[in-house]
Amino acid sequence: MKIVIVSYFFEPEITPRAYRTAELAKAFARRGHEVTVVLPNKALFADLPRLYDGIRFRFGEGPILTGGPNAATGKVRRALPQWLVRAILYIYNHEYFAKYDKGIFRRLCAMQGEYDLLISVSYPVAIHRAVINAFRRNKSLTARCKVAEFSDPPMRGEYNSSYLPLYDRFMRRAGRFFDRFIVPVENALPVYLPFKPASKISVIPQGFDNSGIVLPPYKKNDRPTFAFAGRFYRNTRDPEPLLSFLADSGRDFRFDLYLIDRDPYFDEMLGNYRQLCRGEIAVHAPLPRNRLIPALATADFLVNHNFNYGTATPSKLIDYSLTGRPVYSFSSDRFDSTEFTRFLDGDYGRAATLPDPSVYDIVSIARSFEALAAE
Repeated sequence: MKIVIVSYFFEPEITPRAYRTAELAKAFARRGHEVTVVLPNKALFADLPRLYDGIRFRFGEGPILTGGPNAATGKVRRALPQWLVRAILYIYNHEYFAKYDKGIFRRLCAMQGEYDLLISVSYPVAIHRAVINAFRRNKSLTARCKVAEFSDPPMRGEYNSSYLPLYDRFMRRAGRFFDRFIVPVENALPVYLPFKPASKISVIPQGFDNSGIVLPPYKKNDRPTFAFAGRFYRNTRDPEPLLSFLADSGRDFRFDLYLIDRDPYFDEMLGNYRQLCRGEIAVHAPLPRNRLIPALATADFLVNHNFNYGTATPSKLIDYSLTGRPVYSFSSDRFDSTEFTRFLDGDYGRAATLPDPSVYDIVSIARSFEALAAE
């Protein structure tokens, strides 16, 4: 088949969306499909054409980009109270405006050809807007099956059309344009039912090729050692309950944090708790999966911080399941200090149930997407 994937992220970026796009593109190429990936004109993508065999890369027209899709708005939002943020979003929805990549739109308008499968990958949802606008402008570019992938529920699962009218209007437009919506977990389905019937929404998880990951042999550490990988969010994934307990416990430990997108708010918080804790809080730069998973496997146990809402599941649990280490799972509003103490003492009897890695095998995931084009 001829397949085109449009996304804002790709390797070497370390985000779930980068992995979603790259793993799919590589799997399709290995399976003999003709794959084209359309990406923003980011400086760190310059070497991609020579690094990946069987994948054709097309980059957005315009100047080279150095920031993320919300690099400017993110700083502003963190400085404003939530009520003001919501008031602004009512009029100026950042998913629709600030994250819109005109370069991707222009690149798609300049392309020609008939594709069997189009996959538009969000976040940001503005990727879908660029795809819709370009395909309607450019009649020389067509796709037999058009798929919109939604990996992140809007407003972190707190979507409400009454305070996001423009977003609501856009999503209804997307529902008419795309043949099918894709969500990674079944819990996200209710968010999208206003825009697409359930029969046209498929649950297709994140996919990975884990064949090259080699784990070191586990050896119990001299002091309780645990790790977390990912990012923190205010209000929805806030580590303070855990850090406060560690400070009050007076226990020795090592807590390794592999953080993506370090918010100054959390940097300050971690710095304060470093002074208050007897144990060690070590903050590391994010690592690619092939290095992160072996690093996590050296810990005695892992920490999973759930979202406070049920429409998303942390994709890191897939990586955690491959490490072979037990996992303590909590959320900001439900931290059980007694249970965590058991983990510190080496009692993992109530470890979280982790997903079966075979469910996320990239070959099975690629086949699920291929099946959509064959309908």
